[in-house]
Amino acid sequence: MKQFLADVEALRKSVLEEIDSVPNGVATNARTIFILNQALALNLVCVIRHMRHFVTADRFDARNVAQEFLEHTVRESEHSDLIVARINELGGQPAYERNAVSGHGHFECESLSEFEEIIRQDLVAEQIAASAYAEMIWWLADVDPTSSRMLEQIRALEEEHAEVMLNFVAVIAT
Repeated sequence: MKQFLADVEALRKSVLEEIDSVPNGVATNARTIFILNQALALNLVCVIRHMRHFVTADRFDARNVAQEFLEHTVRESEHSDLIVARINELGGQPAYERNAVSGHGHFECESLSEFEEIIRQDLVAEQIAASAYAEMIWWLADVDPTSSRMLEQIRALEEEHAEVMLNFVAVIAT
């Protein structure tokens, strides 16, 4: 499970390095597409994470938690569709094959307490994702306001997901 957290942290670092390499006032379509592809990779990691949590919660008969993870999976997939559409509008190619997304092994969770710890890590991952989106939004605000607004909507939902994770821990702990 720590691999998901590492993936989100690595994607955030990649975005920050790219943003830092752009001289002030210089805006290129290629860099915008790069940032959006990083957002796509971040979303794909979230889709995988939420789907795995859905399956695990369902296995432990935590139906309300499972249903919420399924809804998160659907929303994250919709966000990926929005990002792909924007990349296409800008004339870019969506990068579906990312090292961060393809490196996951088999996921096993043997107890509710272990699942609770996974959800706590997921909370941290959601917070890091929201922070990464905020940095992307900041960079794109003057460069591509349309992409910036789209990512702002996605970031707001990531923050909602983090709040829901806090509630999940309370549900599973009881």
